[in-house]
Amino acid sequence: MPDIEVLRRRAIRIIAATRFPFVDQDDWPDDYTTITNESETGCGIESPWGMVYPSIVVVNGENRVQEVGEVETEVTKAQVAKWRLLSKRTGMGRRTKKFFLYVPEGKEAEAERLLEENQISYAGLRTWAVKHGNLVVTPIKTPDDPKDHR
Repeated sequence: MPDIEVLRRRAIRIIAATRFPFVDQDDWPDDYTTITNESETGCGIESPWGMVYPSIVVVNGENRVQEVGEVETEVTKAQVAKWRLLSKRTGMGRRTKKFFLYVPEGKEAEAERLLEENQISYAGLRTWAVKHGNLVVTPIKTPDDPKDHR
């Protein structure tokens, strides 16, 4: 099996292609563009500590960030500042910011705890894993729009 960083980059591409928008989604705005940042290139977000390149960025026709998907390989307290920044810089959904966090299977409880304890607004927490050669994404929690819970 490839190393974890190779798997993460592959997961980013697959998640972006199948979930931003969903393959069958019919209400995705025509002016939205999905950008992947598999490395530190593409669509960055300014922060006090320099540019941050989220895994997946969705911008509208005016180049404003509407949604962010972050694909992680680990979950630590050190990531909280980045998650907070990404959440703050996204557009609003119905009730929460359109920030989606994808963590390795088995890390979801720690990720949810960190999101909740640090009051980070998010639209979805998901796990990702490679099983039998396929990327499997499992929705854990969707505080915003029920249609996103898949």
